[in-house]
Amino acid sequence: MQTLNIIGAGKLGRTLGRLWRQRQVFEIAAICNRSLPSARDAATFIGAGRAVDTIDTMPDADCWLIATSDGQITAVAGALGRRAERGHSVIFHCSGALSSEVLAPCRPAATASAHPVHSFAAPESSLQTLAGSSVALEGDPRALDILGSAFTALDCTTLTIEAENKSLYHAGSVFACNYLTALMDLSLRTFAAAGIDRERALQMLQPIVLQTARNNMQLGPERALTGPIARGDTATVATQLDALRAADPQLAQCYRQLGLACVELARRGALPEDAAKTLTELLEEPSR
Repeated sequence: MQTLNIIGAGKLGRTLGRLWRQRQVFEIAAICNRSLPSARDAATFIGAGRAVDTIDTMPDADCWLIATSDGQITAVAGALGRRAERGHSVIFHCSGALSSEVLAPCRPAATASAHPVHSFAAPESSLQTLAGSSVALEGDPRALDILGSAFTALDCTTLTIEAENKSLYHAGSVFACNYLTALMDLSLRTFAAAGIDRERALQMLQPIVLQTARNNMQLGPERALTGPIARGDTATVATQLDALRAADPQLAQCYRQLGLACVELARRGALPEDAAKTLTELLEEPSR
């Protein structure tokens, strides 16, 4: 069994480390976090690995996972690049935005990036839900071969992308995941302005949000879109804009920008062009 060192065992690193240990894909050798207590806590969660707080004290390993924040990857790559045994290793990171080129100091090691399209907000939950997720891979062929097998063993689906497309790929994930979370917050803020408390609002939203997600997956966005813009209901949109301006100008600004995106989407459906133009003029107007 190949050995794996983990640098930066946060939510993602802990989840992958534990799953790979349980599936006997990798033997976890060492875990390096910025503090020794954090590394020990990660080792306890994973169920294996020697906790250390410096890269220099980590043993040699067949594979190295850099699971730090994006801003730390360059420095970690530089530190690993000074290790004599790196030529026989596979070194990869899990950033969605950065390509394997950031690991250039580690060569002649085989380098790669592997980004799971999954939200690791809670490692305990991700242990159960990671299966079925897609993982975008790019990098050296030897690294991709090993990582493809490693993620397949976790019941994930892999795809390969070009390094120059990483930023666009990751932005697509941000829209669907991070911005969806921001939309939920905007919705809760709007309900709060209407006098509906957060707990009640979440109860109200859960069925429609989950159904909307299912509709988008099954029907596609064009057919899943409903509401006043899809119907060309300019009067309702104008009334809502007035109410939002009075409650919170930022909510009104977000409503306008998202509304313009909905108009373009509705144009690909059944929205008449004259209604689309009227809605666009209304939503582009900063104030009335």
